[in-house]
Amino acid sequence: MKFPCTAVGRAVAACATAATLLTGCGVQKTGVIEVGGPATVMAADPKGQYFLFFLSTEERLTPVVRFSKGYDLPGGTEPVDVPTAITALFAGPQADDRAAGLRTELPKLNGSMGVSTGPGKVRIVLPLAVRPLGKPAVRQLVCTAAFAQGSDGTAEVTVQGEDGALPPARC
Repeated sequence: MKFPCTAVGRAVAACATAATLLTGCGVQKTGVIEVGGPATVMAADPKGQYFLFFLSTEERLTPVVRFSKGYDLPGGTEPVDVPTAITALFAGPQADDRAAGLRTELPKLNGSMGVSTGPGKVRIVLPLAVRPLGKPAVRQLVCTAAFAQGSDGTAEVTVQGEDGALPPARC
């Protein structure tokens, strides 16, 4: 038996062949492939908000937004300075932060700290040894200070303690 060769017949045959090839191509599943750096964090009103960086249960640095005092009052949107942000960071996560699984690796601060700032730079002097601090704790300090210094978080931060200074770092 002979079938008439028409444009419709050829199109149906081509579609059937393509469908067969595509369904049987043997593409293997792959795991998650991480690409690129962390997302940029921006606050809607950087004058009245500031970020503290805590650690998630997966050891990821997680920003938490805090509001300056009087944020909801007229004129209450002054920027938060670096010492205020670092003091709040050392106070640790609040109850709702802890309920969300956030924590800190920073020890309690016994004594007063010093902070000096300049264009694109922050120096934090702590009343404790800083070399034993783990990388996550240092990252918490560096990112909190960098975002308190400028809303883009690009400031270079040096952490100094009773045992010397750590190398300058960026968030």
